[in-house]
Amino acid sequence: MNTSSQLSRLVQDFFRCHLIERRNVSPHTISAYRDTLRMFLAFVAEHRTPSPGAAMTVDDFGREVVLAFLEQLERERHNCVSTRNARLAALHAFLRFVAEEDPTSLHVAQRALVIPYKRTPVRAIVCLERSEIEHLLRSITRTDRAGRRDLALIMFLYNTGARAQEALDLHLPHLRLMAPAQVRIMGKGRKERLCPLWTDTVHLLKDMLRDRAGDSSQDVPLFVNARSGALTRFGLEHIIRLRVAAAARTLPSLAVKHVTPHSFRHTTALHLLQSGVELNVVRSWLGHASIETTHRYVEIDMQMKREALEACQPVKPSGRRPRWLEPDLLSWLESL
Repeated sequence: MNTSSQLSRLVQDFFRCHLIERRNVSPHTISAYRDTLRMFLAFVAEHRTPSPGAAMTVDDFGREVVLAFLEQLERERHNCVSTRNARLAALHAFLRFVAEEDPTSLHVAQRALVIPYKRTPVRAIVCLERSEIEHLLRSITRTDRAGRRDLALIMFLYNTGARAQEALDLHLPHLRLMAPAQVRIMGKGRKERLCPLWTDTVHLLKDMLRDRAGDSSQDVPLFVNARSGALTRFGLEHIIRLRVAAAARTLPSLAVKHVTPHSFRHTTALHLLQSGVELNVVRSWLGHASIETTHRYVEIDMQMKREALEACQPVKPSGRRPRWLEPDLLSWLESL
């Protein structure tokens, strides 16, 4: 791939100076931006029609090229809308940097920066009932090493409401198993939070760690695979899928739910609210940046909705509808 010295300098400065030194973004952000730029540059090198052998420049980041790249992601790579938007966000971040560092490329960056994000469908949140989470935990045997790890892992996700990557990034020094037991979780935006651990979670984690040789204070991952390497997201999803499928054989309601590692985070939030925990405490527990994110769990809790309806004074049935249910149409329209 032949790139001009100007473009090469901008790309390197974007990662080294802007993302790492100035903004100190997480390694996951750097990896995501790196993958997007690598894919985009490969796309341009393959599809540019005029002078395919010429050096690539900032002009190749034009609006039409970016739109073609996004279309290819959805049509040929079959990426979902959220993935498409994530790739566009990475390109936007780079082009904003280009506009600041190289004013001569401002016109190219501005036209690409106005490409809008696609609206994504708001999917229903999958939560487990208390009876379902209890059945899932009971279905995992503790007679072997894999069972003890999987049980501790699922209980940890349910206890803390941690995101999948937050749990996988944990190392042993982040864990405190003596009273008061807690775990230090690094969330999105490098925001650190402390989460208390239940007694049952502590016992399960201790059982899991006894199966591993070495000092518990070593800076090694908390959750590992069968080869003692760091557990990956694919490994975590595989564990959840197998354990839920096994539990669904004796509890059919689990079979109709698409349970993912993130489902335990939703379940934790909902059960905390059902237990009467104040909304702001739940927000802090889960590491939400906005209270609005936490509030959506109130809206999906059908039990809380039923209790609110039951608290209302029922209207006695009568032969006709109450007048307040039959307003004059013009008056009603004027009140809008």
